[in-house]
Amino acid sequence: MSNWIDPEFKFIPQRPLFLCVISNTDTGKIPGLSAAGTTTELTDYTPGADAELVEVNRIITMPELPESPGGSPTPAVVTRAALTLANIPTLFVASGLRKKPAVPYVEMGGQPGADITEKSGVSDVAGTMERASILGKKLARLSDCVFIGESIAGGTTTALAVLKALGYGGFVSSSFAENPLDLKCGVVRKAMKRCGARAGSLKNDPLKAVVELGDPMMPCALGLLQGLKGTRVVLAGGTQMAAVLALARALEIEGDISIATTRYIAEDKSASFLEMVEEMGIPCYLSDPGLERSQIPGLQVYAKGYVKEGVGAGGAVLAASLYGITQQQIVEETDRVLMTVELPK
Repeated sequence: MSNWIDPEFKFIPQRPLFLCVISNTDTGKIPGLSAAGTTTELTDYTPGADAELVEVNRIITMPELPESPGGSPTPAVVTRAALTLANIPTLFVASGLRKKPAVPYVEMGGQPGADITEKSGVSDVAGTMERASILGKKLARLSDCVFIGESIAGGTTTALAVLKALGYGGFVSSSFAENPLDLKCGVVRKAMKRCGARAGSLKNDPLKAVVELGDPMMPCALGLLQGLKGTRVVLAGGTQMAAVLALARALEIEGDISIATTRYIAEDKSASFLEMVEEMGIPCYLSDPGLERSQIPGLQVYAKGYVKEGVGAGGAVLAASLYGITQQQIVEETDRVLMTVELPK
């Protein structure tokens, strides 16, 4: 990528807002599926801790810094760096979240997602969408461009299941350097067999796809998109947000909607992010956080395929670039955030 933001985002918001949906799904507790926590038990705490890190650069409710089993820190450090440099306001929205953060957030309610191999993934989809739509309508009066990220361990697997049920081919990415696609596909096959779904069989019933195979982040994001109609929206994320786009398309949710992610997702040869987004005909922006120049090994390996994206990092970097923040500033501030984050005593 010749430029660190590709293509150019030809709009500079006067009132930008970074919003992030934080949720849990028990699908993420299947061993080997998620790298959003050093143990499967800690994945319940990761989204709330991500919110704390972005908001106050402290980890309060989780016993340690959210990181992968290999030691790479949460992408929330990139998100905080970018948003702090550009002075962009943030808002976290909890949807089906088991462990609440110790910072202000908006509560959408709902239960944590179930293991989709055992039972329906999401309850009260319609209620969550309605509540999120109400919030979206309020935010549309306050902001002219909303960047929506997510933090949910196991979300790429539920995304794969939903995309398959809607008839999309290809594969999703992973926070692991070696994408456990065999495991993910096995989970998806088992889940689809449980609910009687086949590839493409739910393309005309997208909400059933969410109920049976999705996670609580999805109905919240969809409701926000409904409420934000008339305001520019950038979905900040990789294949999980591609699943939200596919659902929005199936539900005929209209609006000025695009997607932004890191170059690390685009370069993931095991996934089909760019192909899926191109098939949907949605504008796509790639940002390069430049982390190969970080002074910290755990961040350098992002450029080698570890972690890649999350907590809206790619969209946050794009947003910061609109206000004159440089790639080198992103790198240096990300290092500083990680070195100064306050951990539990």
